[in-house]
Amino acid sequence: MEHLNVLRPMLELAMMIPAAILCFLPMKGHLRGREKTIAVWGVPAMLLWAALGGTVCYLMVWKCYGWLLASVACLAFLLLRLVEMPPWKSISVLLGVCGVYSSITNLAVAADAAFSPDNTAPWLSFEGSAVCALLSWVLLAALWYPATHIARLLLSEMEMPVTWYVFWIFPVVSILVNIFIRPIDYQTLYVGRLMRIYVSVTLILLGLIVLFYLMFALMARGLGANMRLRQENHFLQLQAAQYRTLQKNIEETRRARHDLRQHLKVIQGCIDSGDMRALTDYVKQYSDSIPPETVRTFCKSYAADAVLRYYAEKAREGGIDIEIDFQTGEKTIIPEPEFCVLLGNLLENALEACIGLEGRPFIRACARQTGESMLILTVDNTSPGLPVWEDGQLRSSKREGFGTGTESVRMIAKRYDGDARFEWKDGTFCASVLLNP
Repeated sequence: MEHLNVLRPMLELAMMIPAAILCFLPMKGHLRGREKTIAVWGVPAMLLWAALGGTVCYLMVWKCYGWLLASVACLAFLLLRLVEMPPWKSISVLLGVCGVYSSITNLAVAADAAFSPDNTAPWLSFEGSAVCALLSWVLLAALWYPATHIARLLLSEMEMPVTWYVFWIFPVVSILVNIFIRPIDYQTLYVGRLMRIYVSVTLILLGLIVLFYLMFALMARGLGANMRLRQENHFLQLQAAQYRTLQKNIEETRRARHDLRQHLKVIQGCIDSGDMRALTDYVKQYSDSIPPETVRTFCKSYAADAVLRYYAEKAREGGIDIEIDFQTGEKTIIPEPEFCVLLGNLLENALEACIGLEGRPFIRACARQTGESMLILTVDNTSPGLPVWEDGQLRSSKREGFGTGTESVRMIAKRYDGDARFEWKDGTFCASVLLNP
């Protein structure tokens, strides 16, 4: 039976497998490879890694904590390499999972102390290891739905880096507290009511961290709803501005029709008198007094046209040369609110980059739609300064951190099986978006 003891650290390290799966569950749609391929290669690799770690810990008579720490570092590296997502999001997910599983480890230690109070080996007994594995997989099953729905929605909608920068604090505190209260000697737990207190504190920490994630998800959902409400209000303002413009044109048309009767009387008088020279001069003067056509329709979609017209007017007011060439259908290829958010972010960034520049800055917006399955959108603008990239993302020129608008465009594109790219070349910033819902 002695040679079977090598299985004890292996079983203890096997908790890495459900923990790693839980880290990847919210990442669907953000992976740099196919989910099935990663699962087919990842699970056997984790089994081999646990077997290797268990063998090393058994031969060297080490505790498993060192190998677990190395496993967390490797998992963090894999998340950063395999997930197309800002690093702070990936690391926050990893720390959250580690915080939850640190409580599971403490519960396994309590079970081991109950089953094998005389265990002095650096690893859990077979009973304790079995409890650890069972709790790990039960926790994975319990968190499967929240990870694939709530957490995935949280990662997609929460685009404020400042919020994610502080997200790691509570999981790290939970991990440190769990490590601090873990007993060195099992006999300590049999003093008074320390066993009950130890299990109670561990369960309270587990409940607090789950409650923390739930509150964070509810907060993110509320922030997302407020953001969508602001966007809808913004579009309503654009449509109201367009309505006022149309109303003004209707009034001008009504006045022009009223004045036309007077002009026709003058023209009729010139014809009756036979004074063709006076008629020619009068018609020429009348033609010169007609204001140029200012209302223009850029695309067939009313909502998208309102956005284009709004930013076109802002560009002309700022002395910016703007050209818009949209060949799209009456219905946007994705839901109108999201398309208008994408289009508005691109045009707003281009407009802010051009304001205040000397010379004749320009904005070129172009869209081509292929049936109902694909749309290519490009927005180019003058940008004399080289933008700052970090980890493949653009840093904001208006505040500390990354650009919220460009990240929102990127997330919308990925949500509809597309891509968004931002490039700078010879004083021109080029934004290209492919939508393929």
